[in-house]
Amino acid sequence: MSLRYFFGCRLELADRRLRFAAGSIYWVRGFVLQGLRALNLDADDFDEELGQIDGTTAHAVERIIGIVTEEAGYSLRTLGDLAVEDQRAWKHFEADVERTPRARVVPFYLPQYHAFPENESWWGAGFTEWSNVAAATPVFFGHNQPFLPADLGFYDLSNDIVRSKQYDLARLAGIEGFMYYYYWFAGKKLMDTPVENLLATTDNAPFCIMWANENWTRRWDGSADNVLIAQDYDAVPATQFIHDVLPLITDPRYIRVDNKPLISVYRVTQIPDHANVLAYWRKVALEAGLDGLTIVTVDVGRSMDGIDDNLADNGLDAFLEFAPHNRQWTAQPREHLGVEPRFEGNILSYAAMASDSELQLRKPLDDHRYPGVMVNFDNTARRQWQPDLWYGSNPYTFRRWFNSAVSAVSERERDHRIVFVNAWNEWAEGTVLEPSQRFGRTYLLAVRDVLFR
Repeated sequence: MSLRYFFGCRLELADRRLRFAAGSIYWVRGFVLQGLRALNLDADDFDEELGQIDGTTAHAVERIIGIVTEEAGYSLRTLGDLAVEDQRAWKHFEADVERTPRARVVPFYLPQYHAFPENESWWGAGFTEWSNVAAATPVFFGHNQPFLPADLGFYDLSNDIVRSKQYDLARLAGIEGFMYYYYWFAGKKLMDTPVENLLATTDNAPFCIMWANENWTRRWDGSADNVLIAQDYDAVPATQFIHDVLPLITDPRYIRVDNKPLISVYRVTQIPDHANVLAYWRKVALEAGLDGLTIVTVDVGRSMDGIDDNLADNGLDAFLEFAPHNRQWTAQPREHLGVEPRFEGNILSYAAMASDSELQLRKPLDDHRYPGVMVNFDNTARRQWQPDLWYGSNPYTFRRWFNSAVSAVSERERDHRIVFVNAWNEWAEGTVLEPSQRFGRTYLLAVRDVLFR
């Protein structure tokens, strides 16, 4: 059978594999039902109840439960298949039981949702990332554009209340804190208001930073073309960076690994003499009374000024995976999509990337590698007719991939069980954990389901 446009994607399923509960009672994980919110159904989608025994939307949803159970990484079992090893295991689910997340989950956090002078001079008065988000239009049948926020609305990150609500949502899902993109151009900082405001409070708000050390361009792609503000390592050396961020990394809420502040560098080999620069950073951290630094680099590959190996020789402690970088890109068949003739971008398969990533995660994971999972990616809001977009993201497939990443680090010491997520709020790139009009809170529920299973 063929299920078209299920969650905005097409799933192929052989008839013999269609399994679902058929009886008067069955047990099901809460997320399997919670995730049905992503179907985006309302009362008008359901047939009038006339005693039908098959063929209605309600019957289709009943059948889907079996499909999404397996899509989420769970299995279907009959009572005879089950063996209870611990008669008291159910107590794990009592409301007053304190449970610890299975991993330290840190999503990337974009701080651009507030006005600042440079953006206004480049794009016009009042411009924020929301300006791009709201202007996007679909490029194929069922395309989820514009991709719009739900619970938090078109927020302004200069407002402390917004940040507080974001952390409340994150904590409910078991997320430890956020990795803020940090924009530093030869000593000039952009979009630092959210993290500086956080620093001025006593809120329970764990955080760390990634130095997004690439050019700021009109296409938001870090290239050498159409540069608005460039990285200039000659004007101010990269050694100065550590001095400017000391107030952040010495804050007690700053995320640490082995009690050493965690700093990520996006494109590390762009930094001249980067190994010695990082050694200098470590020296300054020790002089400031810290135990040192945990410095990680994004696994972007050599094509984007990354490294392939020899972490120690490059002054680094670990790789940070950042899908879709260095993941499998598989073209999505388009014959059923009704793609706009003006479209010149790439449509890729989220399902293929998730499946390939899971295969990689089943191999022994190097201790110096932190896995990363992608909610989705679709930068139509920034590059309307020439985007890269992944087709078929949904909370169930995401949950399966995320669970594989968490399981891959489950045997490590607690401090090193870190999984990164792209992203918390990259609305113009379509990769978002926080609530959306299309998916509600289902991605956050997927995270919670994995971390507190």
